[in-house]
Amino acid sequence: MRYIVFFLLFCNVAYFSWNFSQLGRNPAADIAAEPGIGRALLNTGLMLSSEYSLQVQQQRLENEENAKLCTQIGSFISIDDANSFITSAIDGGFTAELKLGGQIPVSQYRVYLPPFSSRSLATTTLDGLSKAIAEAQLEIETYIITRGLLENAIALGVFARLLDSESVRNQISVLGYSAEIEEIPQSTGVIEVQLRALDSLQMDNPTWLNLAAGRPYLSYTENLCETIAQGPQFP
Repeated sequence: MRYIVFFLLFCNVAYFSWNFSQLGRNPAADIAAEPGIGRALLNTGLMLSSEYSLQVQQQRLENEENAKLCTQIGSFISIDDANSFITSAIDGGFTAELKLGGQIPVSQYRVYLPPFSSRSLATTTLDGLSKAIAEAQLEIETYIITRGLLENAIALGVFARLLDSESVRNQISVLGYSAEIEEIPQSTGVIEVQLRALDSLQMDNPTWLNLAAGRPYLSYTENLCETIAQGPQFP
């Protein structure tokens, strides 16, 4: 009986010693040491297989997003020109973003009547508006915008202060016309547009030819948007 007690006591001591030695180990660190893992994995404790699969899927989606090509288009002659290009690019299935270089001064504000369905209708409206402005003895510049997103709109001036643009809008409202105000960002540097796409743009590609139509001054450079992320790993 005495030998049995000693034997059981010895087994318990050996078991607790083994458990204590395992506490200092970091299983995640062992995994991180394997080839193909870009950074050390944090020891976050137990993780369900479903949670790990979800993280793997999320990482794969991020890798696909990062593998897209970014194309820098420039330089545009004006903000309006770039915005018109952006609209065409979005209609063509691209993701487009305006990029302004240099210093970013305070925005200007354009007052205008929204675009009309035709040039003749815009001209007729401008004639009536000009007559009303003259009768009211107001000093408001008016002209038809002939291209871009506001083609066939009637411009009523561009102002450095929002307060001045609101004053003109109110004066036009009294004459019976509904004017709008557009904020125009400014830049002292180049005006560019960044496109994101899965496929590379080529100079003879019909998509590029359509986007660059009427803009022979445009050029582009292409590169990956970001460094491709590492393989599946814990956060």
